[in-house]
Amino acid sequence: MRQLIILVAALTIILSGCTKDTTPQATKPGEAATPATPVPAPSPAPATTTPAPSTTTPPAAGTTTPPATTPPAGTTPAAPEVPRPDGAKEQPTATLSQLEKVEFGMTYDEAAKVMGQMGKLISESQDDGGVNKVQTYEYKTKEGTSIKVTFRNGKVSSTSG
Repeated sequence: MRQLIILVAALTIILSGCTKDTTPQATKPGEAATPATPVPAPSPAPATTTPAPSTTTPPAAGTTTPPATTPPAGTTPAAPEVPRPDGAKEQPTATLSQLEKVEFGMTYDEAAKVMGQMGKLISESQDDGGVNKVQTYEYKTKEGTSIKVTFRNGKVSSTSG
C-alpha cells in the first residue's frame, strides 16, 4: 500500500509539471527586472498527438530558395571561398621595396597590384576540413634570390625576402 501511495504521488508531480522561475534578471546594474506573467502548468499530453501545422511560407511564384547550408555539428564553418589566381607561368621579377609595401590582410588582387603581378604558385595546402587554405607565390629578384608571399584564406599572412 505504501508503494502505491508513493507511485501516485510521483505520477502526480510528473504530470502536473515543474514550475520554473522565468523572471528575467536585470541586464544592467540598478535596472529593475520586469515581472513575468505566470505560466500555467502544462496539461498532460493526450495519448495520440497530431503534428503541428507547418509555419513556413512557400516561396513566391517564380522564385527559388537556396538549400540550407548548416554545417554539421562539431565542425567549424569554412571561410568564404576566395578563388585563388593560378599565378604566373614563370617566376616574375620583383624588388624588396615592392615586398615592403605588401601588408598583412591584403587580398590577392591588392598584393598583385603592389608587386606588379601575381607570383608563381609554388605551394598550396589546406587542413583536413578544407578550412585554412594556404598558398605561397614566389618572385625572383635581380640578385638571384627569391621573394615569397603567403596567403591564408585569400589574405596575405606572411612575406619573406
